[in-house]
Amino acid sequence: MDTGYRPIYSFYFRILATCLTFLTFLGVEAYALDNRFGVIAPYWQSDSTSYTFIAVSHPSLSNMASQIGVKVNALKKDNATFSTAASFTISSGTTQRVFIVRTGHSIINPTIIPSGVFIAGTTDYTYGSIVIEPIASNPLIRTSELWMKGNNEGYRDVTMLSFFGGIVFDASTTGFAMEFIGDVHDSSDIYNGLGQPKVVSGVN
Repeated sequence: MDTGYRPIYSFYFRILATCLTFLTFLGVEAYALDNRFGVIAPYWQSDSTSYTFIAVSHPSLSNMASQIGVKVNALKKDNATFSTAASFTISSGTTQRVFIVRTGHSIINPTIIPSGVFIAGTTDYTYGSIVIEPIASNPLIRTSELWMKGNNEGYRDVTMLSFFGGIVFDASTTGFAMEFIGDVHDSSDIYNGLGQPKVVSGVN
């Protein structure tokens, strides 16, 4: 029998998702992120029973630099940082794993996963938003002007990367997916006056 609870839960879930996204944009504004160059995720969490996993992939699209520097920052609900931001360089055709996790996790740690990147903080329940930005001071500038030569030149723009992530619960290794706003799935090309692809947009 339909009791009418499902539409009510759906309504409240939409309100929650809207509020989280709004709060994320407030955090981005406070963090002074240039939304042309950044990617955000409205929610992450970590505590004694869960952690956050993010995969960053370089899809080797045309006009991308062969190497792109990435900075990932986990902001708490008050916009303070959870821990030191993670910075790394991702190369064409590769995927980098990022873990936001409590300090001292018995399995998710640099000893067990030496190839991973870690943002480790308190064991207390903590949540907030993710801000991802380029290490390059100006992603609009190509790494080389020989763009027609096929020399792996291109833009060092994190919005051209692909992001996937989830909140994982230790006991069951299940969880739920994260949403990323402004990455290659959300972006579109902009062309300069010569008709050459220039850069993709960031947070739309």
